Amino acid sequence: MTVDFYPANSAFQYCEYVNFVDSHQEGNNLVEAGFASDPLAWFDALRKRGTDTLRMHYGPSARTQPADRMLVGFVGGGGRWLVESQTSGMSDLWEARWQVGDRSRQDRKIWRVTYARFAKNQRPIQSPALEHPERLLQDLDRLLIAMEEFSRTQGLDNFATLFARARTRLHSDPPYSDQYHSDLIRTDLLPLAACKLLAACQDAWVFGGMGSWNDQGFDADTQPRYEALSEELYQLLNRAIVVAANSSCYGTLT
Repeated sequence: MTVDFYPANSAFQYCEYVNFVDSHQEGNNLVEAGFASDPLAWFDALRKRGTDTLRMHYGPSARTQPADRMLVGFVGGGGRWLVESQTSGMSDLWEARWQVGDRSRQDRKIWRVTYARFAKNQRPIQSPALEHPERLLQDLDRLLIAMEEFSRTQGLDNFATLFARARTRLHSDPPYSDQYHSDLIRTDLLPLAACKLLAACQDAWVFGGMGSWNDQGFDADTQPRYEALSEELYQLLNRAIVVAANSSCYGTLT
């Protein structure tokens, strides 16, 4: 890992810092202690501990209403994303906390990101049976066709274009050509099917705040179809991201 990843990667372009802490409760107080000052130091610390596997996990929030997809544009909304680090068959769990810093910064690096290790030496998370990216390619392709058709019938051509572009990614090699966040996709670690999924998810991610897919409304006959398609897309994109990211199994940190 080099500065080509941190801080140069586009994932960090609006981050003032990304650090890592240990977190635990002492009575009613949450106590945090420094673990690593940035992602490179974190990888180095894990390597020295003998960590051999990293896995991503996504889970829904505890609330039932409103749906996670309706809150994903807000900090802390949209469900929970965890990183599991495995060492000698036992797992630690990390979760990110995003806070706004100096809004007036000229470079727009306003986000202060802290990953807290909130569980240590736990049994590994029992995930569902490993899905193959190729299977999800078919599922996403089918759904994107339906999303594009629905959008065009409702006069939402801008969204239809996004769904069509995402579907093109599923049938392209390389799939991330001319994509802004192409540096998120590690072609040296991931199989082509996983790269296609990540590229398509980036274009098909239409959930957010004002003006996004979440901000649409329809008549009583059409709204149920919109709700069903939207929920299916949100769940499938999250699933595809996890499957793609975990498809390399990562192995020993290098």
